[in-house]
Amino acid sequence: MSKIKILGLLLLISTNLFSQFREMTIQKSEIPNLKIIQIDFREYSTLFHLQYTNNQAGAWVCAGENFYVKDKETLKKYKLLNSINLPICPIKHLFDNVNQQHNFTLEFEKIPEKIGLFDIIESQDGGFNFYGVKIDTNIRVKEYMDISSFTEESIVKEFSFYYKDGNPILYYKHKGLMIAVLLLFDNNYGKYYQPNILIQNFTGKDFNFDPNLITGEFQKKDDFWDAFVYTYEEYMKKVKNRQAWNKFAVEFSESMAASNAGYSSSTTKSSASGYSNTSGSASGNSSTYGSVYGTSTTQKYDGAASYSAKQNANRNVSSYQNQQYQIKNTLSEGYLKLNTIRNETEYIGFVNIKYYKADSFQLNITINGTAYEFTWNLSDE
Repeated sequence: MSKIKILGLLLLISTNLFSQFREMTIQKSEIPNLKIIQIDFREYSTLFHLQYTNNQAGAWVCAGENFYVKDKETLKKYKLLNSINLPICPIKHLFDNVNQQHNFTLEFEKIPEKIGLFDIIESQDGGFNFYGVKIDTNIRVKEYMDISSFTEESIVKEFSFYYKDGNPILYYKHKGLMIAVLLLFDNNYGKYYQPNILIQNFTGKDFNFDPNLITGEFQKKDDFWDAFVYTYEEYMKKVKNRQAWNKFAVEFSESMAASNAGYSSSTTKSSASGYSNTSGSASGNSSTYGSVYGTSTTQKYDGAASYSAKQNANRNVSSYQNQQYQIKNTLSEGYLKLNTIRNETEYIGFVNIKYYKADSFQLNITINGTAYEFTWNLSDE
């Protein structure tokens, strides 16, 4: 066989294995503010790059684990493997503003490029559903989607919770920060709400954490009033001897690692987070943050690893490969005070808040100019 024929055969194989499209028609979409930007057919999977525009205040979004693509002719279903830059429910991405856009990628089992009409279904009850999708395979896109560039302007603000000894621990993961709060009731020397706060810093730089910026708000029916947060000096006037804190702090930190919520624990196939710089090597000083959320199907087929291995750009590989980050230092001083939290450092402490009988309580923690809101229902007390 001549070199020209061999080259043509290799080009044909490559074209069949790797191709991408942007032109398509959609008969019906249940979410008008959700767009399919591009579809990439890869060797082992198919990637759908999507953009969602938030249209309401206080909104959140997540991907259903049972997402699938259904061939309308053969009725064959292709399951979701990974969600890149969008958490899988019940973990949520919270929006800060109305009209805020969020880019994400869904990776499905390999779908034939010659598929005809198909549906994309998140849930039969409604959701991110598209019906009667038809790709114009005559118009190809030359370049694969650079997912780092696609998602870097819409970083996940992940919010979820887990339980420790029957008490919920609420947490955010956002731009290299992990902020978790366990709200307890304390009546050792009066009646107080006691938020126990854990902060992990993987932003790549140090920052000052000022507990004086912590605020709160109570609500009872239609009435709202500000919470009184005691400063360290006010706290020390009421407590002469320091509480035993280290044991609780260690247990709090270990609970984060055990739940896979903190950055200090090694990643699993269900969730992988990493930082990268443009050289492709993982670094604490990196500028890009990426998250891959795998489904139960992913445990049978490591789609994220396959995807990462086949990226042409090093920055994509380092963003989405599974990495392990370890806390190098822990600050645990009991009552929170002004401290500089170094990169790869964990800070654990608590504040006391004057007790009121209320229906709900919202705690606001401001770090690097961003306010993180935590809300509890108190009506069952």
